[in-house]
Amino acid sequence: EDDIAIQQLEKETREVERLAKIDAQKARVEKSREAFFEYEAKMAEQTEERIEAMEKKAELEFEKDKEEAEKFKAMEEKAEKEALLAKDKKEKAAKQKEAKALLAKEREAERKEKRALKAEKVFLAEEQQEQKILKQKVAAERAEEAKFEAVEKEYETVAELAKEDEEELALVKSMFRKK
Repeated sequence: EDDIAIQQLEKETREVERLAKIDAQKARVEKSREAFFEYEAKMAEQTEERIEAMEKKAELEFEKDKEEAEKFKAMEEKAEKEALLAKDKKEKAAKQKEAKALLAKEREAERKEKRALKAEKVFLAEEQQEQKILKQKVAAERAEEAKFEAVEKEYETVAELAKEDEEELALVKSMFRKK
């Protein structure tokens, strides 16, 4: 009867130890998931920095193109006035040609300005999307962290039960040896 009790306690102890091993494996898996989420957060941060740099570059380009278009417009207006004030046809034709060339440059600068504005809008949309994704990742990371903590707590509880069962088994064995 005592041997049966010892065998039963040994069986229970082995089962608790098996469960503790399973829980330890779960804890390792959760820990690797945590590392993955840390990597993902780092990559998202780098992407956001890249988008912000590109957005800033596009904004500077937009301002430069705007200033250039205004400069060409002023030069064109000046050339047109000079053409009106020109004394002979040859001088007038040269000034009108200059004005047309400046008008073409002004239009090209305006097109570049519009492209830069579109690019800025695209970068803003990308940044908003990236922030949305980052929020989702942070929420998922928090959920994983909570899951990891629960698994770790379960592991600790099972390990504690296994230890108690081993102590109880050792106590029972020592009592039978004394008899």
